Amino acid sequence: MTKAEIRKIYKDKRKALTVEQCEKFNKKIHDLVFSRLAIHRYSPIHLFLPILRNNEPNTHLIINTLRKDFAPDLYISKSLENGELVHVKYEVSTILETNAWGIEEPKDLTESLSSEAFFEKYKTEDILIFVPLLAFDKKGNRVGYGKGYYDKFLQFATQDTTIVGLSIFEPVELIEDTDAFDIKINFCVTPERVWQL
Repeated sequence: MTKAEIRKIYKDKRKALTVEQCEKFNKKIHDLVFSRLAIHRYSPIHLFLPILRNNEPNTHLIINTLRKDFAPDLYISKSLENGELVHVKYEVSTILETNAWGIEEPKDLTESLSSEAFFEKYKTEDILIFVPLLAFDKKGNRVGYGKGYYDKFLQFATQDTTIVGLSIFEPVELIEDTDAFDIKINFCVTPERVWQL
């Protein structure tokens, strides 16, 4: 299937989930993140904040455990009109605002980093990036919402960067129309297992 076909199918599958299903799946994903990934190795950890109305995996659960038990440098992003992301350290005191797509983003960009500057700052560290997706395949390709923000961000990733997708659903066999600009993920956590890709 193509990205467009997959995007439509998985948006519809997400919409069909009940609140109870989402809560169950999110708990399973959270538990697998902390039981199967070597979280203690990483600082910084970069996460996305979920569009809850779209039934995205609830990363707030993961963030709460990271703050309680690990205390890494946590980062989140803000999307700019030029198609780029900037990155802000996510503290308990960080003020968020909701953008047009329903994504919570940091309001204050005074100390934000460009994508290139983020990876430069942590070039000697093991970096963990959690990325949003609608679907993924068994070769590590992902389908997002089609804006390309994360591919532009991840083009600067260091060799010590681990990219992890979070998915409510298991992989499709193959995304047919990938291209050279698509950045692959290393792992994907679903409610059933952690896929090493």
